[in-house]
Amino acid sequence: MLFLKFLFAFIVGTQFTLYAQTIDFNQIVKENETHKRPMMVFFHTDHCPYCKKMITEEFDNPNIKKFIDKEFYFIDINVDSKTKIIYKDFKGTADQFGDLLEVRFYPTIMFMDNNVIVSNIKGYRNPTKFNVIMKYIATKSFESMDLETFINELEMKD
Repeated sequence: MLFLKFLFAFIVGTQFTLYAQTIDFNQIVKENETHKRPMMVFFHTDHCPYCKKMITEEFDNPNIKKFIDKEFYFIDINVDSKTKIIYKDFKGTADQFGDLLEVRFYPTIMFMDNNVIVSNIKGYRNPTKFNVIMKYIATKSFESMDLETFINELEMKD
C-alpha cells in the first residue's frame, strides 16, 4: 500500500511539473540576441479543430518545420494549459496572457521582433498562404511594407 501511495504521489508530482512550465519572453529575448530571429508565437486551444488542422498541416510538415527552425524562435502557447507566462511586467497564465494581448480567435499566430509584436495573424491559413506570411516576417519586410504589398510584389515577380 505504501508503494501505491508513493507511485500516486510521483505521478501527480510529475503531472504538476509538466503543467507548471513557465515561458519567460524576457529571457527568450536575451537568449535570442545573438541569433536575432523573430519569435513566432502560436496561440491555440485543445478544443479548436482549426488549431489541430494547422498543427497537422503546417507544424508537422517537415519542410515548414525546417523553415521555422531556421528562421524563427517558435513558442507554442496552449491557452487551456496551466503554463505560466512572463512578458515584460506581466506574470500570469497562458489564458491571461492571451487576454492581455487581446487574442480572441484561435488559432492566432503572433510574430514578435525584439519583444515587440510586428504581426498578428488570426485564423487558419493553408500551407501556401502560411509560407508567404513566414517569408514576409523572416525577410523583415514588415519594416518597409505591409503584407498586402509584399504579396503583390511576390505576384509581380512570377
